[in-house]
Amino acid sequence: MLFCRIFSLLLASTSIVFLLMALITDYWIVAYGPSDISHSGLWQECVNGKCFVPKVIDGYITATRFFLILASVVTLAAVIFPFISFMPFNCGYVGRPFISSIAAFVAGFFTLIAVAVFTSESWGKNKDPQIQVTFEWSFYLGWAAFPLLLLAGIFSLIAHLRSPQSGYESM
Repeated sequence: MLFCRIFSLLLASTSIVFLLMALITDYWIVAYGPSDISHSGLWQECVNGKCFVPKVIDGYITATRFFLILASVVTLAAVIFPFISFMPFNCGYVGRPFISSIAAFVAGFFTLIAVAVFTSESWGKNKDPQIQVTFEWSFYLGWAAFPLLLLAGIFSLIAHLRSPQSGYESM
């Protein structure tokens, strides 16, 4: 089904943009204090406009980085396979939409692990009542990529199941 392949390609492309934006930007958490504002991401922290790389990196930050990088790499496969499904060459026994579906589901799983670990470890870390800590747009881009990847996987799977089979599979 052409519609499912196109929609899967659009969803996976949007997902990889969201994942890369979440990965490289530093607005995962913003803290508003009485005298200053700080924001931090997975790679650096900024206080009053001055950014620095922390000397000690928490384990949950490393885990979040790792799984988001994995999710980005696998999402790239989920983007490439629907794209090449429009080209007329044989890819073996397994169809390209099926490979794209598996890649999108795996990338969604990696994304879920990354953002869930970050959320669970960051939630409630602030003990000072004068400081308001909120999750910000980089964090939400990571979460938004998760359902988009699931939808991309579903549409790729539908495209695979509705595509005509060659050889003995069609009998």
